[in-house]
Amino acid sequence: MEWLWSPGGICVLWLVLHSADYLLTVATARLKRRGNLVERVQSGGSIELNPIFQQVVDKGQWLSRRFIVTLVLGALVFPGAAAYFLWVEDSLGWSVTRDLVEALCGGLVMTRFAVISIHLQNLALFRRMLRVPEAAIVSLRYDRGTVMAVSRARKLEVAGFCAIAALVSGRPFFLGGLVCVLALVAAIYRWERRQVPAAPATRPSA
Repeated sequence: MEWLWSPGGICVLWLVLHSADYLLTVATARLKRRGNLVERVQSGGSIELNPIFQQVVDKGQWLSRRFIVTLVLGALVFPGAAAYFLWVEDSLGWSVTRDLVEALCGGLVMTRFAVISIHLQNLALFRRMLRVPEAAIVSLRYDRGTVMAVSRARKLEVAGFCAIAALVSGRPFFLGGLVCVLALVAAIYRWERRQVPAAPATRPSA
């Protein structure tokens, strides 16, 4: 497991997990266009919550400039940060910086797990709705605000697991996962404020 805390290990993790996240999202969006799922599955907008990738996901692009840019950028920034932390440890003797590398790895793994698990669930659900006759009656209709609320709740479940694991094991891996998943929850809240129109104020009845 120590190899995962190295710059090379973090680079491989980022490349694999970010690619899996993006490709599974596109696969889900393309599957949603088959049959009559467009009418049966409504989420108040794009199946992708991150506004950076919404257009390319909706078009079903397996490769896009935004995906390549973020993939390369992450492959440079995250291993670079890990290499810097390890250099500080070797130069100054600060052992805490190695814990930061492990925490960075935990943040990458747990945030991607929180997202990829939902993609796999959606793929399994959509396939069943298309292929199983008994599932022909199933339909899903959510407004955008509800989609965002459910997504935040699922991420908070992962954050709760990380918090318990961090307390029990004391590993920086889970502490980093907790911090990064909570940051992801905050990001979803910001996306919701951009994508969900504010409800009009109601006047009290006389």
